[in-house]
Amino acid sequence: MFITSQNNPTVRLAASLSAKKQRETTGLYIVEGPNIIREALAQGCALQTLFFSDEMAADARVLELAEIRRMAAESAAPPDIVTLGRDAFKRIAQTETSQGVAGIAKKRYSTEQDVFRCAGANALVLDRIQDPGNLGTLLRTAEAAGFSGALLMKGCGDAYGPKAVRAASGTLFRLPLLQVDTAQEAIRLLRSHGKRIYAADAGAPVDYYDCDIARDAAIVIGNEGNGISKEWARCADVRLSIPMAGQAESLNAALAGGIIMYEAYRQKRTDMK
Repeated sequence: MFITSQNNPTVRLAASLSAKKQRETTGLYIVEGPNIIREALAQGCALQTLFFSDEMAADARVLELAEIRRMAAESAAPPDIVTLGRDAFKRIAQTETSQGVAGIAKKRYSTEQDVFRCAGANALVLDRIQDPGNLGTLLRTAEAAGFSGALLMKGCGDAYGPKAVRAASGTLFRLPLLQVDTAQEAIRLLRSHGKRIYAADAGAPVDYYDCDIARDAAIVIGNEGNGISKEWARCADVRLSIPMAGQAESLNAALAGGIIMYEAYRQKRTDMK
């Protein structure tokens, strides 16, 4: 199918997914770029529609285009494949320098059992993380550090927004995410699965590397401006911090979370030797 009109219903649907409300209503989101499209197809992510720019079809990346088309055709539920004219593709593109391929993907809905499926595994808790780059990076790092899933507290940004999707770089296809409204409910879930709660707090007296966080740890990373909420500070088994030599008051949330999660991974690898 070839579409040139920016007002075509399929183009309008894809363009509307730049809005959080529309993503929530439809359960759909946009993935963009050949690498993430290939990963989505390889991981069995449900793509509803696959878009190619006619400019991409005409340039030197014909082999790349053919490979993506082959993967789409061989997937369990092949998506509709649509070639768009330049203006139509520009309307759905969510980056200024688009690489000419995008897709409408269906959100993955995870359960409590998905998040806590691995006995002894650590879990990430994000407490009102709002910056989409931080959100996506923290999720990507959690997967890389062997965490089994993440709890996203009410007040977090949208993990399926375009910037978060790019920062997560494919993690959304694999890492189970669970939306939780209150700290009390999250704490109940964590306790019921035997997790100890370690909350990152810049003012805490305990250094992160002095904590045993190799397994069954829930690492809580708080809001970029205000840190963890009072509920998490009160209910945490340990409030931990990252020591700093300079005069900076705190680290970026994604950086701080990455340091702590990789300390947990280091401890786990050390225990396995």
